[in-house]
Amino acid sequence: MKSIFKIFAVFGCCLVLNTPNVMAVVLQGAVSVNQSSDTAADAKVKAINSARRQILISVLSKYADSDALQKLVKDSTSDELMGLISSSSVSNEQISADTYSAKISMDIDNEAVKKWLDEHEIQNWVPNKESAERFSVFIVIQNGIPDWAELKRITREAGIEIETKTMQGNQITAKMPLNYRTKFTAAIRENGWKYADNNGILQIWK
Repeated sequence: MKSIFKIFAVFGCCLVLNTPNVMAVVLQGAVSVNQSSDTAADAKVKAINSARRQILISVLSKYADSDALQKLVKDSTSDELMGLISSSSVSNEQISADTYSAKISMDIDNEAVKKWLDEHEIQNWVPNKESAERFSVFIVIQNGIPDWAELKRITREAGIEIETKTMQGNQITAKMPLNYRTKFTAAIRENGWKYADNNGILQIWK
């Protein structure tokens, strides 16, 4: 068994990827809207409220349970959601008597969003602004190289990068892009792997 893991460690070391440094995480999105109402002013208000909901769902779905997030956004008031946006800008604005259209961009407040999701008990991996956009994975390999090869196949087919950091016995630590976390857990689950979250560190085993 020891010899197997020695081979496994050598094999794993060859798979370490050189990845570039990543920028601090900025949660932002943009959407084009076209809204009609009784007046142009009312249409603009509705368009901005709609854009805010669309952007929050689109951006945060990478960092939280998508179904639960969509329900929470739907059930929240516009005033509540407004507090999650740190800044916004408008371009290509067109206004008529009863219609408003524009491209609306918004920056999301990481800290406010994380607090909001935590308060509603929605599992999330929203990063701090200062943190690199990667998350840690702790992997337990019971069957040595065959299990590791299968995991590499799963990530390759899903188009996900996995960066091996350390290997010791049947335990591996790795890093992955944070916005692939939901996709990764879905892929390993479909292939019979189990996972759990431990204070932001993803633990997986088979």
